[in-house]
Amino acid sequence: MGKKYRPVIDKDHCKGCLLCVYACERFGAKVLKESNKMTSMGGVLPRVEGECIGCRWCERHCPDFAISVEEVEG
Repeated sequence: MGKKYRPVIDKDHCKGCLLCVYACERFGAKVLKESNKMTSMGGVLPRVEGECIGCRWCERHCPDFAISVEEVEG
């Protein structure tokens, strides 16, 4: 059985720039989407929808280190 992954967004550090969403749509599995929730800094909070492939492009593109990808038991 393969590994499973889950993106975790630190809401206290996320400014809502959505660079993680762009990276996920462009290079990953398209699991990060724009939500209807706002960050404390006035940006749009990303949401997770679907199954993460663990590419970590979202981590690499986040300028504030507000997202991480964790390995989960599957």
